[in-house]
Amino acid sequence: MDSHTEPQGIAQRERRQHPHLRAIYPDARGRIDHFFHNTHEWAGSPIDYLAHRLIHEAYPQLTTADVRVLVGAIERKHQEEGGTTLIKGFALSPG
Repeated sequence: MDSHTEPQGIAQRERRQHPHLRAIYPDARGRIDHFFHNTHEWAGSPIDYLAHRLIHEAYPQLTTADVRVLVGAIERKHQEEGGTTLIKGFALSPG
């Protein structure tokens, strides 16, 4: 893992594990943000399924695990901003 130096001059270990996902996060969030404004289903499909599917189609180079991590990060950020989750009744633990 990489490390970086804090302003006090103390080296800290880099905690982020997915820099390739961080690079596409803003675009990915823009693609699925509208799903957080719906409640249960969209065209008969669960919202979480559609979000995962849309991200996978937009970024076919990502693994299934990468897609889950990315959608989960977007969902956590949306919750922090006072929004709802994709899965009704499912709470994600703070990260």
